[in-house]
Amino acid sequence: MIRKAAPETLHDYLLEYSTTREIEAETIRQYGIAIRKLEEWAGHTFRLDELDELTISTWLRDYSRTVATNTVRSKRVQILALWRNAADDGYVNPPRRRIRTAKCCLDAPVAWTIDEVAALRAACRKLKRRHKCGLPRSVWWELAVMVAWDTGLRWGDLVRLKVNAIPPHGIFAWTQHKTKRVAICRLEPETMRLLRETLAACPRELVLPWPASGETFREQAKRLVSKAAIRPGTWKWLRRSSGTDVEIQEFGAASRQLGHRPGSRVAYVSYVDPVQVAQHGRQIWPRPLPPPPSPQ
Repeated sequence: MIRKAAPETLHDYLLEYSTTREIEAETIRQYGIAIRKLEEWAGHTFRLDELDELTISTWLRDYSRTVATNTVRSKRVQILALWRNAADDGYVNPPRRRIRTAKCCLDAPVAWTIDEVAALRAACRKLKRRHKCGLPRSVWWELAVMVAWDTGLRWGDLVRLKVNAIPPHGIFAWTQHKTKRVAICRLEPETMRLLRETLAACPRELVLPWPASGETFREQAKRLVSKAAIRPGTWKWLRRSSGTDVEIQEFGAASRQLGHRPGSRVAYVSYVDPVQVAQHGRQIWPRPLPPPPSPQ
C-alpha cells in the first residue's frame, strides 16, 4: 500500500484540505491570503511544524499595527481553522491555549439612503453593451439592484437565486448559502414586472446569472457606484440599506429582512445605519434638562 507523503508547508496542506472537504472557492482563496500574509511576516515559506502559539500570536500582534482589527480577527480564524484541521489529520499538535487578538472597536454601520439607492438604479440604465446571459447590462444591473433592495439577500444568494423559486405573487422562502437559515423574501410588483419582462426576452434558470468571478462583480459594482455619484461603498451597502429602510418603518424588522435568527443583534451591529434611523424619529432621545432656578 502506497501512503502519500505528509504535507510540509501550510500551502501544501491547504491544497490537500481543499480537495478533501466541500469548501467554497472564495473560502480557499481567503485561506491562501492568510497564509501569504503569515509568510510575508516570517520571510519564508511557512512549514506546518512551525505552528505554535507564540509565533502566531506575535504575527497577529505585528499585523494588527497595519490593518483593521476585524481583518486581524478573520486571519486568526482562518489560520486556526487550518491548524486544527491539520491536527485532526494527525500532521501537527493542536493549539494548547487560546490565541488572543486585540479587542475590536466597532464603528456604527453606514448605509446608502433610499435616494442614493434610487440614484444607483438610475445609473444602471446608462450602462452600455450586453451581459453574457443575453440581457442588456443596463437591465441586468437594474434588476440586481431592485432584487437586492427588496430582499436584502447577500450577493452569493442573489447569483444563486433560481427563477422557479419565485412564485407569481413574489413571496418566497430561500435558504441562505452562508448561514443555511431560511429567509422569507418578497419582490415588489415593479420588480416582478421587470423580472417577467427579462425572462420573456432572455429565458434562464437563474434570476441573475453571473458567469464571471466575485472580484469582477465587485469591480464593476464599484464603477457603477462611481457613475451614480453617491457615497463610495461596496455592494454590501445595498444589503445594509435594505435592512435600514425596513427598520425605519418597523422596529425589529431588519433582522427578519436580513434573515437573522430571532433575537439576534447582528443586524444592529453590522447592518442598520443608526443615524438614518434616528433622523426618522426612531431614536428615543433624553428629555432636555429643566432650566436652572433663577438666583434669589
